[in-house]
Amino acid sequence: MDFLNVHIKTISSEHLEEFIRCPYKFYQRQLLMNKGKNIDWRKMVQVTTHRIVKSYYETPASQRSAFYILRLIEQYWRFIHVDLFESKVQYYEVLAKVSDHLLQFLSNDSEQEMPLFLFNQYCVHVEELESNISLTIDVAQWTENSYVVKKFVTDDHPQIQQMMKDFIVVFSRHAFQKVPEVIIFHSILTGHTSSFTVQEQDYDEALQRLSLIKSTLKEPKYFQKTALVTECDSCPLKTECLNDNKDRLTMFM
Repeated sequence: MDFLNVHIKTISSEHLEEFIRCPYKFYQRQLLMNKGKNIDWRKMVQVTTHRIVKSYYETPASQRSAFYILRLIEQYWRFIHVDLFESKVQYYEVLAKVSDHLLQFLSNDSEQEMPLFLFNQYCVHVEELESNISLTIDVAQWTENSYVVKKFVTDDHPQIQQMMKDFIVVFSRHAFQKVPEVIIFHSILTGHTSSFTVQEQDYDEALQRLSLIKSTLKEPKYFQKTALVTECDSCPLKTECLNDNKDRLTMFM
């Protein structure tokens, strides 16, 4: 692994999620800009889910139905190639799970109005982090006193959900001067929903944890494959990982 000086002006929640899943992927994709191998099945499923959910909420409430959700799945899923998966069996298993869970999540949403935010990306500067942070808000809906933020995620990875919760709390305080009342994670692969009530006093702890993650990004020893990775067989960076996993990276933020 070559030594490299890197300057990151903006940290996104997607960057940190990728780092938590596999520091080596983060190194290759975000630091070496190896975008040619930026596509894997999990990322494509995530993007496709976002398109389905966005189209669903943009449709008048009177036209929303389970049948319409299935039509959207059929419309957008055809862009996911079966070769991205380990096998055709995995491809159809993932399709079945995502279809079932999207039907569950969207059909149970009784909100009739257009969401406050719908897959909008924002960027703010956080002086305490000495960085800009960027967040895509999947769905945000008004409540009586505040607002609720919903994220559609691929799984129930606890570290990723904690990081995402902290990221949303810090981001929303700076962007909107008010943290959300509740943050909800819908897992499209497991069907599990996690809900977190947020208080204004949660900001300080969230900021401390994000600061720790940023500090971790400066440590060369962390830019290697970790035991947390479960998708190695279908990873598009498998060859590079096998060759470089024992090397080190020096990074300067």
